Amino acid sequence: MEPDEDENDTMVDQDLDDIDFSEDDDADDLEIDVSQDSELDDDVDTDVTIIGSQPVTVEVDTEFDQDGELDQDADVDSDTDGSSGRAVDINTDQRPEVDERIEVDVEVSEGDDGKILVEIDIDVEDDIEIESDADVDVDDDDEDSFEVGVNQDTESDDNIDVDVEVRDDLDADVDVDVASLVGAIVGAIVDGEDDDDATSLGVALDELAGIDGDIDVVVDLGDIDA
Repeated sequence: MEPDEDENDTMVDQDLDDIDFSEDDDADDLEIDVSQDSELDDDVDTDVTIIGSQPVTVEVDTEFDQDGELDQDADVDSDTDGSSGRAVDINTDQRPEVDERIEVDVEVSEGDDGKILVEIDIDVEDDIEIESDADVDVDDDDEDSFEVGVNQDTESDDNIDVDVEVRDDLDADVDVDVASLVGAIVGAIVDGEDDDDATSLGVALDELAGIDGDIDVVVDLGDIDA
């Protein structure tokens, strides 16, 4: 069984140095744009291979419980009357969580009819949640000020359990290979721009949380005679 892998990355890009609200004539010259792009990805593939020339009965029971939840919230409040400065408070919060549990049970035995009986149970539980919040508050002030708070918290957890049992003194070779990649990537960009018509503030949040798993079960019965 190959080890599982976790991948969590965060990125923050902030650029507000060139903003000067004193050049704006009134409050309507301020444009605020908030965008949130959140994506959930859950892909688990299974493959079962039986090797052998003798009669065999194969019973495969698979159960997948895949849940995904996405919660996006954006709040923009601008209360200005065209003063010489503005106090800008920007707060973002990104919290993706990824949890996975995989259980694989394989039993090889002699069936009541004398044939080889291979029983395979695969149980997968995936839970992916993303919370993405953006709050922008703009008020009048004597001079320009910017307060930016970015909180990025990623959490991932996975548990893999494999159990193989060969009964009745049978000589079977069972290989179970589970490869699972769970993780989250978050990015936040806060920037501003001045032009002849208006001053713009932009907040862009991106989140990707996902699971990519492969479960391969190979049962080599060779020339077993039940």
